[in-house]
Amino acid sequence: MTNITYKCPACGGALRYSPAERKFSCEYCGNSYDNVAEKLSAKEIKTGAAADDGSKGKRQLYTCPSCGAELVTDATTAATECYYCHNPVVLAGRLSAEWKPDSVLPFTVDKETAKAELANWIKKHRYVPGDFKSEKNLDSITGVYYPYWMADYDAFASFEGEGVRVITTTTPTHVITRRRYFRVVRRGKIKFSNLQRSALSKADRKLANGVHPYRYQQLEPFQDKYLAGFMAEKRDIEKSEVSESLESECQGYVQSLLTRDCTYTSLSGRTSANFTGSEYRYTLLPAWIMTYRHKGKDNKVYYYAMNGQTKAVCGVLPIDKKKLLTHCGIIFGVVAALMLLGGYFIW
Repeated sequence: MTNITYKCPACGGALRYSPAERKFSCEYCGNSYDNVAEKLSAKEIKTGAAADDGSKGKRQLYTCPSCGAELVTDATTAATECYYCHNPVVLAGRLSAEWKPDSVLPFTVDKETAKAELANWIKKHRYVPGDFKSEKNLDSITGVYYPYWMADYDAFASFEGEGVRVITTTTPTHVITRRRYFRVVRRGKIKFSNLQRSALSKADRKLANGVHPYRYQQLEPFQDKYLAGFMAEKRDIEKSEVSESLESECQGYVQSLLTRDCTYTSLSGRTSANFTGSEYRYTLLPAWIMTYRHKGKDNKVYYYAMNGQTKAVCGVLPIDKKKLLTHCGIIFGVVAALMLLGGYFIW
């Protein structure tokens, strides 16, 4: 297994994918490139070696191709950054052969935009701790590609049941109710597209789940160059583990699809669906992630996530209880003073 850092042909600095420019840019000399892999020679794609650290597959030791430092990664990490020289490193072996994704949705939101959106979101909440919105904390936001299984299903579905149409007529002396009963049969082909399930068992995957949906029309065939400058996770859940859940989801949609637009007063019956074909795609989707440990009695960790394409946000902000109590105390003091003042004038 090898790791890769893409080097700038002009100055030798590390290249990162820039969502704003949709190109690969060098933060040292400012040059940018469209098709980085085609422009770089073998000398400009720095590779390093990997070694087992004896932890039975849970961790892996890598050598940074830029500075030679040892990188320790989880078994599912596919792209990271060197803690010493801060150059991006793509762990190419983690995404090769059967582990290679079919597609990737490149980031379209860059880090500065993600930080600005987070800062604006925080401004809407008055009692956020000061260090949470500090520049240091905002700068810790990290772009991560999370793995998903995406599936398309073809099905032949049918509905058989009974529809009742009730017509009520009022006369000067009577209220006449007429009921008409119909046998209802509907059959047709249904195609379900872009159903998705997380392909990662880590707990932090729930962060990315909270910022869906994405615009899947912008999916690109996978190339590891898109990972340069971002974190990425490799799948550890196989499609056989999610297929039952996806088929159950499809079954849940069938009745509403086959009974919509019916004009009956009531409709009851039975639906069934036979799946005639399916296609699965292993895909990486982008999200900006930030964690914050609140310095309080509970020492609780708070999480924030932003969709790396649409800017949709998800998260729970910490509350500065001292600030909240101070504000409540001021309001209470003002109200109490007004009440005393009003009582004095009445007296």
